Amino acid sequence: MTTTDSSLDWMLENLRGRAAGIHHVLVLSRDGLKMCHTRDLDVDRADQLAAIAAGIQSLSLSASAEFGDASGAGQAMLEYGGGLLLIVGAGKGAHLAVVTGTEADVGVVARHMNELVEQIGHHLTAPPRRRHHEADATR
Repeated sequence: MTTTDSSLDWMLENLRGRAAGIHHVLVLSRDGLKMCHTRDLDVDRADQLAAIAAGIQSLSLSASAEFGDASGAGQAMLEYGGGLLLIVGAGKGAHLAVVTGTEADVGVVARHMNELVEQIGHHLTAPPRRRHHEADATR
């Protein structure tokens, strides 16, 4: 999957329609690059959301290492005035982020997010990027 892959956009739109209050859905790589997203999220805001979600997941990983069992981040939730940001792992090196309004039922949204990841998580992988000299050395 590339950072501009749109082959799974319809599944993200389907998730958005399954639970009241979902505004945006985005799949991002671990390093903060958008992979695909719902159509109401413009490119600049998708980039911004990907960067924010990657930062939150990075903090979650650090918390797991320092205060947990170092198994990694599970789910992350950020509540702010006007809504929520929910983030779950979605395949190797990828995350699924959902932005909701205050009217959303967090449990229902999280359940649908996890169902989507179970269905398509094997398609949502983002291998680490390499520098050109690293890629040349492996050939």
